[in-house]
Amino acid sequence: MKKTYMVLMFLFVTAVGSQLIWAGGQRDSGMTRVNIGVHANGGGSSAVAIAIERGYFAAVGIDPRVTVVESGPVQMTAMRTDNPTMDIGFIGSGVAWNAIDTTGNSVSFVFLDSLSNSERLLARRGIFQDRNGNGRFDHFDIHAGLRGRTVFMEVGTTSGIWFKNLLDAINENFAPQDQLWIHSEDAAFLAGYTPPNTRPENRVNVVNFLNANIPAGMATAGAQAVDIAVAFAPVPSTVLRGIVDVEEVADRSFLSDDRVVPATFVAGTRWLEANPELARNFIFALYRAVIWRSENIEESLRKAERLAARPVGTFEYGTHFFPGADDFREWFASPDAAGFGFLRALYNTSVPRIPAGTMPKTFEQAFDLANMLQAIQGLP
Repeated sequence: MKKTYMVLMFLFVTAVGSQLIWAGGQRDSGMTRVNIGVHANGGGSSAVAIAIERGYFAAVGIDPRVTVVESGPVQMTAMRTDNPTMDIGFIGSGVAWNAIDTTGNSVSFVFLDSLSNSERLLARRGIFQDRNGNGRFDHFDIHAGLRGRTVFMEVGTTSGIWFKNLLDAINENFAPQDQLWIHSEDAAFLAGYTPPNTRPENRVNVVNFLNANIPAGMATAGAQAVDIAVAFAPVPSTVLRGIVDVEEVADRSFLSDDRVVPATFVAGTRWLEANPELARNFIFALYRAVIWRSENIEESLRKAERLAARPVGTFEYGTHFFPGADDFREWFASPDAAGFGFLRALYNTSVPRIPAGTMPKTFEQAFDLANMLQAIQGLP
């Protein structure tokens, strides 16, 4: 990690003499198109929405062409095809393994956007019991409620990673023979996973289910009903507002810091290599946007709703922690600082999902952070 940090800081030092084209409203002698992917939630579309509405992209000559997606797998397909239709975009941790995969058209991590609190464990009322009567479920309540149950989620997204981390946190309170273990028909979801035991009563069956279909599934009665689900924003809010017999069981507060992984931006490696100045200017504009977001969160969510074509009030505060300038400077002040820790956790979580028989990129190969570090050091 120290070597990586020193290399990136060297790149920063050698680049600070060049003009920051975005400053003062200057722009290139033409607008360059950049194809951007964002997610249909507050965390996934807010930074890009701000950069568009406040003119940060225009100031650096970028003509943004935005595609809004409902989940990461669709976006990765668009970015990793032989003829990509997206150059750069926001992703959650569920598809982050793509930036570590050495096969096919490569993508690389280029920016830490936020810490997600988007995922929620939802359930029909009565399945989980608040045995302490304090109005909040604890680890033991969740263990009892999940034991032998079926949980629906889109496993290839952040929901899948989040649920594994939740189960790890819950299981720390139990002996190995009593810990919960996952069964799923989706082999990719279980790649690298070793169950703590195989006792049938401890089994949690995970069914791959589109995030966008969870509201309808939880509104359904009978055999087709979705009784327990893990969903990412804005679906949890939609469910909780519209279905009276569903409640929130758990959020990110159940996870320790070492299990918190960030949402990031990734870019096509070929695009980065072919457009170094354009990529730098994009990251500078993006950093400027996220700093503004940290100081204007509610207004940022309204901008995100406009970009994603969602009704006012759809995106709620609290689904992400949006860092500000002081956070970024502290997080990346040294090789051992928190930001690199978040990215290392993301890397370690993603490696097991690389297709079998494939050598993953090293951490240094997967993260192209020179532009982000330069922005943090050189911009207010």
